[in-house]
Order: sequence, then C-alpha cells, then structure tokens
Amino acid sequence: MAQNEMSSSAGNTSAAGTVPGGIVGGRVLTSTALIGAGIMIEPELLGGALLGAGIMYGLPVLGQILRPIATTVVQIGYSAVAGVGQLRAGAREQVGSIVSAARSEYERSRAGAIPSAE
Repeated sequence: MAQNEMSSSAGNTSAAGTVPGGIVGGRVLTSTALIGAGIMIEPELLGGALLGAGIMYGLPVLGQILRPIATTVVQIGYSAVAGVGQLRAGAREQVGSIVSAARSEYERSRAGAIPSAE
C-alpha cells in the first residue's frame, strides 16, 4: 500500500504518463528525436519540421487563448440579435398603430361620403 502511494506521488505525472501541462512527456521526446534524425538526413527540411512541430504543440495552447475570445464574440452576437428582435417588435407595434389609425380614418371618411341605401 505504501508503494502505491509513493508511485502515484512521484514525478508529477498521472497514471497515463501526462505532464501537468497536458502534453504527454514521451510524445515530446519522440517528436524531438524524429525531427533531429530527419534534419540530420535532410537539413533543408528544418523549416517545415519546425513549423509542423510548432503547429502540433501550439494549437492546444492557441485554442486555450482563443476560446474566451470566441465565447465573448458569441455573447455579443446573441445580445445583438436580442436587441434587433426588440427593435423589430417595437417597429412592428408602431406600424400596426399607424395602419389601424389610417384604416379607421379611411372608414370614417368613406362612411361620410357614401349615402346609405335605406
């Protein structure tokens, strides 16, 4: 039992072997070794290899940075849609009021102009 406690607390790694930052330790080492071996064989591939490694390890970090920004943009969009909906409802109410006033005035003017057939 004491050995289980020691193994779980040793080295800041979880059961899956991940580093607290979320990147698997062996994966970084393997990637570095493969990139180094590829550069030794074909030195002109250095730029592409570094770009690929940067994208592979940089996208999760970039996602963590961009997620709050995207959430804020969506919230602003929702509030804009709600504001437009309220504006549209107010405009519809005003147009309805104008139409009903025009209709009642028209009917009043038509009723006075046409003699009844009685």
